[in-house]
Amino acid sequence: MEAINCIFCDKPNDRVVIEENGYTGIQCSRCGLIYISPRPALGEMVRLYGLDSASVRASSHISAEFTSRLIARHHLRILTSHVTRGALLEIGAGAGYFLDEARKLGFEPYATELNPLQAEFICNTLHIPCAESPSPDALFGDRRFDVVYHCDVISHFYDPIGEFRKLNQKLNEGGWMVFETGNCGEVRPKYLRLLERFQYPDHLFFFTTDNLRDLLQRTGFELVQIRRYSIVAQLWATRLTRRLARAVKRRAWAANGAGNKTPGEPRNGADRSRGASASSSPAGPSVWNLLRLGWSYFNYLLRYKLGRIAPKAHRPQTVIVIARKTGPR
Repeated sequence: MEAINCIFCDKPNDRVVIEENGYTGIQCSRCGLIYISPRPALGEMVRLYGLDSASVRASSHISAEFTSRLIARHHLRILTSHVTRGALLEIGAGAGYFLDEARKLGFEPYATELNPLQAEFICNTLHIPCAESPSPDALFGDRRFDVVYHCDVISHFYDPIGEFRKLNQKLNEGGWMVFETGNCGEVRPKYLRLLERFQYPDHLFFFTTDNLRDLLQRTGFELVQIRRYSIVAQLWATRLTRRLARAVKRRAWAANGAGNKTPGEPRNGADRSRGASASSSPAGPSVWNLLRLGWSYFNYLLRYKLGRIAPKAHRPQTVIVIARKTGPR
């Protein structure tokens, strides 16, 4: 564990705004950046992903195909309004569904992914070249790319300024950097409380949009566009749904307790037979899958359709940043 200063201002700070899993998020009083300090060593962070012990497991990424492809198509519509072909490198590619969708549009896909289970899925199932190296400058030899893309990855970078400089060097002249991240550094505390988890220590930094502009300028990129999407409605919907689920679970436990039964045990023989037939019926999983897909699509609409309508300052947002290489810095 090491204490660090703000990576932009190089000044110490002591204002704690996040506490989770034994880690503290410090906010810079000058630029608003939120960063873990003290933080784990780089080797420990790499080990975290290699052991599939990060906040979101590999199986969750791989099973979320419907949602991932839905978001990928949305983001690719934005990307292809600027560039329509070329070699595309995704950093932290997850299960690789974005790259698979990009390949359908004519891009040549390449991936990096530290999680070995996801890397294997990308290579062997999607047949996309995937490197497990955490160092961008060592990826795919001397190969250069026309686009570098990453989604919800920048907060995981141990050295965002250094990583962006290395990615700049992997781009062809005039190449594009497209990424999605949040704006937690500029969110007012009362809205910050809507976020139930910050996924510490996976997330090392939370940025403001001014931080992102500064980061791009320092590392040889010209900002082309920032697209903002409010996630307040999605956060409220998620919170209400979880409360409802907990209430239903409590009622189920109370009902079981009233009948002096252990949770999940049917009350009588008739109930037992009905429960068995329901669980073995092919309709059961189908209904559950339809509900899950419907919930995923509803969340997509809340974030990227409703959220696009007049997002307000100082409230939780996800932002998509489009930038172009201007030269090394």
